[in-house]
Amino acid sequence: MIDDGPLNAGDVLIGPCGFAGATGPTGINDDFTNRSIDIGIANFSLGGVTTAPATIIFRNTIQNTGGDDDLFVLSAPIKPAGFMIEISIDNGDNYLALETSNSNVTLPIAYHAAAIILVRINAPGGLKVLTGFETVIRATSTAMPAAANDTIDRLYTGFVRLDRSATVVNGTGRALLAEPGIEIEYAVSYANVSTGAGVGNSLLTAHNLVISENGNSATNNWGATTEHMVGASDTQGGLIIGDRMGSTSLTDIVTTLEAGQSGVFRFKRKVK
Repeated sequence: MIDDGPLNAGDVLIGPCGFAGATGPTGINDDFTNRSIDIGIANFSLGGVTTAPATIIFRNTIQNTGGDDDLFVLSAPIKPAGFMIEISIDNGDNYLALETSNSNVTLPIAYHAAAIILVRINAPGGLKVLTGFETVIRATSTAMPAAANDTIDRLYTGFVRLDRSATVVNGTGRALLAEPGIEIEYAVSYANVSTGAGVGNSLLTAHNLVISENGNSATNNWGATTEHMVGASDTQGGLIIGDRMGSTSLTDIVTTLEAGQSGVFRFKRKVK
């Protein structure tokens, strides 16, 4: 008789909501759910920090892939400094804080069944913007403690980056900028800086991204000193408003910008 081991050998998968078996860039232990805060990041400059604390709730699915009913231990062995991690196994009615890397929550799951947990991540203020902060959530079988699986709940402090530049088209050097007839191309490069690798992960997509350039705003003077040259463009096919003679303000609306995608919005002005 061959002994195939205990019939109740435990095994488990944890991943994004509805996709416990998702894979990340290297396998089943770095699959992820990406979410972004939307407070404390207004009017920031590159290299700036968030101005307020924020809370995001993630949803993860745990699947019992073992040979019998099992009790799973849920923990957060890796979390960013200053973050508070809480887990709910009753759809948000109650949360238990994982105050240390050894703290845990237990959850029974029947044979081949799955369950959804909520992970509430409380982030402090003062975080570098356009950055992802990773919390690792681990599910461990008690039937077989060596069987465990990780997923990443990644909180972004904003995920769309904008960079502006101006280039003289028909001259050389800044000394020519004041000369009538000099053409200047303004460019706004934009990028979704969030991670998109893997299969079955929960990604961040920017919808209806609005880029507005006003030549008469407090930080610009090109509305009064230059004339618009019709022919504005966007490499992602964005809808451009204001591309007409006499315009001093342009708006570019990018319908969808997927994780890892980027584009450039360009328009030209001629010095009066």
